[in-house]
Amino acid sequence: MKKATISFLLKDDMMYLAEKLSRLGAGNLNGYGGKVEGDETPEAAAVRELNEECGVTVYEKDLDKRAVVEFYEGDNPIFECHIYFVKNWQGEPQGSEEMGKPALFPLSDMPYERMWAGDRSWLALVIEGKKIRAKNYYAMGNKTVVKFEYEEVLGF
Repeated sequence: MKKATISFLLKDDMMYLAEKLSRLGAGNLNGYGGKVEGDETPEAAAVRELNEECGVTVYEKDLDKRAVVEFYEGDNPIFECHIYFVKNWQGEPQGSEEMGKPALFPLSDMPYERMWAGDRSWLALVIEGKKIRAKNYYAMGNKTVVKFEYEEVLGF
């Protein structure tokens, strides 16, 4: 299964989200991330993607791993996604070719209707403070969640 990352920048009780402009997930609000390349660790990929997609500098020590979610389309694996929350970074988040201009959203009122269908399940748990390993199964086309299962873990 291919590995990927999604990192969410947090400021107080708010989260930066931006509209994905191209490729898989275009049109959805999301955090920042992408595929783990070559022999990169998920942490190194998260640091690289944050810099490429929103122009901030983050150090691996500032990544707070909150989840590992496996995504499936039907029974076909798509990605094993490593999810990070980030509270410390350098620079001001900005848009890029892949991600639109970021905006802050309150953690208590996330715009799930503008995000991937599965985000309501796993992201809500992570925002509550849980660390999880999860499997998210989409119907063909990746628009509808047909099954979601998770287990809480003590850490990564």
